[in-house]
Amino acid sequence: MPAISRLSQKEETSFKKAISPYTYDVKEQNTRTATVIVRAPNEDRLKVKKDIETKLQRNNFPYVSELGGGSTGQTRIPFEKYQVVITYKPVSGGMSETTLNSTITELAPALAFMARKKFTSVDKFYEFLVSTTTKGNQLGVYIGNDQKAGVDFIKSMPSSSKFVEKMENAIAILNYLQKENTKNPIKQVYWGYRAKPAGVMSSHKGDLFIKYTNNKMLGVSLKAGGEKTSEPQLNTYVNKFYEDMGRNSARDKLKKNIHQSIHSQIGLAEDWQEGTNKSASLTTIEKYRLKYQTRYEQLYDNMLGLIRKELVNEVNKNKEDTIDYIKKQVIKKDEDVPLVVVKAFGTDYKMVTDEDALETFIPKVKSIKAREANNSKQDWFIDLVGARETLTMKMSVRTNKSKPENKIAQGFNLAIKFNGIIK
Repeated sequence: MPAISRLSQKEETSFKKAISPYTYDVKEQNTRTATVIVRAPNEDRLKVKKDIETKLQRNNFPYVSELGGGSTGQTRIPFEKYQVVITYKPVSGGMSETTLNSTITELAPALAFMARKKFTSVDKFYEFLVSTTTKGNQLGVYIGNDQKAGVDFIKSMPSSSKFVEKMENAIAILNYLQKENTKNPIKQVYWGYRAKPAGVMSSHKGDLFIKYTNNKMLGVSLKAGGEKTSEPQLNTYVNKFYEDMGRNSARDKLKKNIHQSIHSQIGLAEDWQEGTNKSASLTTIEKYRLKYQTRYEQLYDNMLGLIRKELVNEVNKNKEDTIDYIKKQVIKKDEDVPLVVVKAFGTDYKMVTDEDALETFIPKVKSIKAREANNSKQDWFIDLVGARETLTMKMSVRTNKSKPENKIAQGFNLAIKFNGIIK
């Protein structure tokens, strides 16, 4: 963190300790005031402000919580001869907490492994991560222009409501990398945020990429949760699903049907999501939700049901199209760079083999049957039927946006997830 020039070393050290583990950048400073910026995902800025003010109070720092300085307000701390004003700004790129959480479990262990570090303490681990933000790409983890994004993520990590949990998951993944290194010596670990290493398909599902000393590559897809929970192994959207299936006319028909059945009922035109129309449309939807809450939820359930029914129909239309989709979008086989799936829970990990099971079962499939779940509004299944056994893929479709763009406001383009094989 840059120095606040008018604070004594003792004052600055105490201030940093009080707001730890949050970090800041100095925006401007003069003879009376320093303005510093703490960044967090947009929807979490108020939570971060309250958390920092609680930490200041706990450490006996007087402060004033002010409404000015942006929509979140600011925090003013008077020192003996100087004032520090904390402002709360969103991270660039529209980062969500979901993205931030996944980055903690991906980027943190990659950096630690390449620095040959081991951690059991979350605080020590994060101190190390902060130290890497001023050292460029010395560890070789970043590909292309991903370093700037990585630095922003590291500075924002403490704003996550699951910061400690995800840092513990990062320790688990670090343990995995270290154990893998004892079996097959590792030359480099790459973070596959946006760019991929040379020779790796841009669509590869790996979150991390391991390059061994023999120059062979391995992609690692990371999951985190409870030991027995099922995390999504495919994250896509209705629009993308139809495009990947080559069913654009069916997609357009569904979109029109959803408008007529749902959005036209609250007075929205067919182009309600387009360009400058969207802001006014969101206001209309939110007003409707507040005034008619029960009806709003019913409309969302109706929309969910219509979309799920059509997804099931599309999967059942053609066996070969569905198998091709599973191969290309779920398994995403890369002959040159194989993929393993590692799941972290607490500070432990295990290997997930659902995609391996899918890959080996695909040649045995005689027929396919998609069906809706009876006890859930969002779940559905794809039964892959073989000669003597059936493999069932658990799927879901639901909203995944934050208010006010969730549920009805997300339109027909809900999220589709593959949540593993039912054993």
